[in-house]
Amino acid sequence: MGILNEMRGLIVVKPRLWYVFRSFSQAAAPAADKTLLSKLRKQTGVPFINCKKALVKFDNNYDQAKQWLLDEAKKEGWARATKLQSRPMSQGLVAILGDSKQATMIEVNCETDFVARNLTFKNMVTKLAEECNSYFDKLPDNEVTLGKLELDQIKTSEQSTLADLVVLNVSSLGENMAIRRGIFVRANPGSTLISYVHPSASPIQDRVISGKYGAIVELKQKNQTDKPLTSLKNLGTHLCQHVIGMNPKTIGEYVPRESKQKEPEVVQQAEEPEKDEAATEDEESEVTKETPTVEEDRLLAQDYLLDTSMTVGELVAINNVEVLQFRRFACGEEIEGENS
Repeated sequence: MGILNEMRGLIVVKPRLWYVFRSFSQAAAPAADKTLLSKLRKQTGVPFINCKKALVKFDNNYDQAKQWLLDEAKKEGWARATKLQSRPMSQGLVAILGDSKQATMIEVNCETDFVARNLTFKNMVTKLAEECNSYFDKLPDNEVTLGKLELDQIKTSEQSTLADLVVLNVSSLGENMAIRRGIFVRANPGSTLISYVHPSASPIQDRVISGKYGAIVELKQKNQTDKPLTSLKNLGTHLCQHVIGMNPKTIGEYVPRESKQKEPEVVQQAEEPEKDEAATEDEESEVTKETPTVEEDRLLAQDYLLDTSMTVGELVAINNVEVLQFRRFACGEEIEGENS
């Protein structure tokens, strides 16, 4: 009986000892500092439970906890990105960072418009634009055009790559994403760059603007004595809107309307005797089909979007301004030779 009672006592005491040991272990474990926890959450975008785990793991050492979280997120992001890489990306943002002397424009894609409007995605696009601009600014070239493969390998200020930066957000947002293309332009001496995006959203940073479409136009005043009717900035903004809306391919040459009206008569008189009636009708039909397309591709020959009573060529002529170049991005548009 005595032995039996002793065994019963052990059965009762053992759970109590285990409870005391577990309570002591929990009390001995370091708690996550609330200030650091909040800071870590804002800096990384990682869920609170993971931030808490990291701080506890490294005894509230903020730098070590942050690096560990980023490394884990990167591993998870690359694994998820590999699974999602075949999913199409037609949404996203075009972002421009620059001033009157130089500008960087990038396109960043995602799968849905819902993510494109997400603040985390916008912050990522802003960061990518800043990193690209910093990289381009160090190059001696006045014009740079890069595709996805080259952009992915650019080192960031934190010594990771742009691809790593995108992957971290793939992990948190759960969609396939990529930085698709980027350009950089420097203004020629005496000229001015004007940038515009549509639709324009409130910028995350003052210098970075983003939207579904972006355009950069470089203008130069022909001489200093004849001032433009409107400021270069306003004129450039209106021309950017035109470029976005009409999608010209080249600048072309400005030809006054009087010259264009006389040209067909000269061609007709020179060629008419050598053609029979059927051939003439066929060629006229072909000219009717092709000529508008050629005109539509040339910026200066297009009817001005905001006032169709004049052409873009007439607009810049009366303002004593020359268009030196323009660039246009439309988010998700087809790019010739991209997949070849």
